[in-house]
Amino acid sequence: MFWLKKFFFIIIVFLSLVNCISCVSNNSYSSVDSYGWMETEKDLTNNWLLSESNRSMKILEKLDLFSSIEKRFSELTDYGTEPIIHNIRLKGDNTFYLKRTNKHPYNRLFVKDRFGKERLLVDPPVGYIYNLYPSNDGKYVAYAISENDSEISSIKVINVKTRAHLADSLSGITVSNLVWANDNLSFFYHRNNFADSGNRKSGTEELYLHRLGSNSDKDLAIFGKANIENYQANIDQYTYLSLSANWAVVSVESSISGDTIDLYLTDSNSLNLENKHWKKIIDRKQKVTNFLLRDDWLYLAKYNNFSGYTLSRLDLNHIHYQEEKIIEWKKGELTRFSVSKDAIYLAYYDSGKYKFVTIPFADLHNIKSIPVSDGNEVTAIFSSLDNKEILFTQQNWNIPPKIWQYDPDSQLIEDSKIIKTDASLFADYESEQKWVKSNDGELIPLTLIHRKGIKLDGNNPTWLTAYGAYGENSYPNYYDTTRLIWLEKGGIIAIAHVRGGGELGPKWHYDGKGKNKINSVNDFIKCAKYLIDHRYTNSSKLVISGASAGGIVIGSALARHPELFAAASITSGMLNMSRLDQIPIGSVNFAEFGSPFNKQEFKNLQTIDAYLNLREGVNYPPVMLSVGLQDARVSPWQSAKFAARLGEINRSQNENVFIIANQEDGHFINYFIDMMVFFMWKTNISD
Repeated sequence: MFWLKKFFFIIIVFLSLVNCISCVSNNSYSSVDSYGWMETEKDLTNNWLLSESNRSMKILEKLDLFSSIEKRFSELTDYGTEPIIHNIRLKGDNTFYLKRTNKHPYNRLFVKDRFGKERLLVDPPVGYIYNLYPSNDGKYVAYAISENDSEISSIKVINVKTRAHLADSLSGITVSNLVWANDNLSFFYHRNNFADSGNRKSGTEELYLHRLGSNSDKDLAIFGKANIENYQANIDQYTYLSLSANWAVVSVESSISGDTIDLYLTDSNSLNLENKHWKKIIDRKQKVTNFLLRDDWLYLAKYNNFSGYTLSRLDLNHIHYQEEKIIEWKKGELTRFSVSKDAIYLAYYDSGKYKFVTIPFADLHNIKSIPVSDGNEVTAIFSSLDNKEILFTQQNWNIPPKIWQYDPDSQLIEDSKIIKTDASLFADYESEQKWVKSNDGELIPLTLIHRKGIKLDGNNPTWLTAYGAYGENSYPNYYDTTRLIWLEKGGIIAIAHVRGGGELGPKWHYDGKGKNKINSVNDFIKCAKYLIDHRYTNSSKLVISGASAGGIVIGSALARHPELFAAASITSGMLNMSRLDQIPIGSVNFAEFGSPFNKQEFKNLQTIDAYLNLREGVNYPPVMLSVGLQDARVSPWQSAKFAARLGEINRSQNENVFIIANQEDGHFINYFIDMMVFFMWKTNISD
């Protein structure tokens, strides 16, 4: 009997050791994670999410607010959107673009000639056109189209004159990046060779040459593992090709974290040859983020030591010569970088001041400012190497986009009349910027949008949002009439430009990534307290939201200071950062947030892990979590675990945790109506 007991004891000890080893290999806490099963039991997790979503929607749809908000959303979506025009391409006397209207609420491809006559080129029976590429002579247009909201697309080609599609149809496209060759009968493009197999992570991202009328299976790989020694051609990168008469330059950058690039050079005449030689001329350590190729010159935009940018140029005939500096500024992001036939165009922030300038090739040090209306920003530049004139879009948070035409010779700015603009909808509203001191004394920009003459009585419903990752800027790059649903109820919209974004240059990003990521959370919390302390609102009227990596900020702020908020909404959120390696985009995010396999970085990830930082006995405000079950970036179980843990802690409270899930949706989902209903309900806004 003694030996039998000893045998069982040994077995138990052995199993415990195995469990501990497994525990360590799975980042040290999974053995005590009550909802760890959600990571591996996909079907059970999805079924639970769908069941909870069904319960949540039944509650929301019964509210009196739901139908009125749904109706107003439809009205605002239709208002002033006839038409939406984007992806404008100038080629000779023709202007190509994508257009949506109320009658056709999807992208259709059009061309307009110099007389203003418009022709429809492509009205897709199925799929979503998201980019277009006219040939240099304007005879053909290649376009990228995605089906079923997939991140994998195909390229098709149409004859502009006849509107007939060519037989060419290329599949397996992740990011098209198409460039026409000088012969106008072939083009270079970017594809993933495993994209159609559903195994993108194992595929290779390379550049190919395709000749019209040829079999795409025989396309020549002109840049990739066969051409570059030690080339890492996996999914976590983008490759871009740029051509001049004599040169070809390819840039390689991370697709997720890190925006500095490697640049490779070869002569353009060798691009149709196998085993061509590429020379690496710029390394990511040199902090180059953007480039333009013009004749024999390479124009480089790079981070400088002042958290701003330096623009210089390099002579490709003498690549070992010192670069020639053109312009430099401090503490500010480069937001637009484009080239026309005769000049470079830059839009950027210099120590908080917004600037839009042109730099003529004929006199690089004769930098000219282009006027921008007060408070507005240039959100797009449409230019061509064939034209002196450019088009640019100007807008702001409460000012709709307008496309202007600029003539550098006369310096005249005129309404292009490509789109009609009606600013009346936001006539009663204004935007302002405040500066909020964070924990370490850094001043954080806080944008506020509200009705003119608003009273600071501490009782205004306020919706605070943030992103703060990857050096991305939260600037007014789109005009959204539906935000009036909140503003019309007397609400305030606040955008916290926390560190981790790029609003104040590269250092702003660095100070909110990796070991510094907690700064993003602290900045957000300070902005929330500012709104309360300065009587814009109070904690019973303050709601917060974020999506994807913004979920780190919102989830962590909620876990740390639940008393500040009335409700929170998180969409496709990164909420369990200690398990970063277990989501599809995990490994490529190690540079941005840290690696679970590094002891110190793992501790940092635990600090910003919203799921781990939820505490027993705490009264958390109501939370809505929205997910698409086809999310190929952030696994839905991150939201599921957070929701389940919240529900467990607040089990005595009804209607506290809401889930909105859809079987067909992916990462980029939009449940705006549900969020507005939820926020108004929880801040006691009546219909």
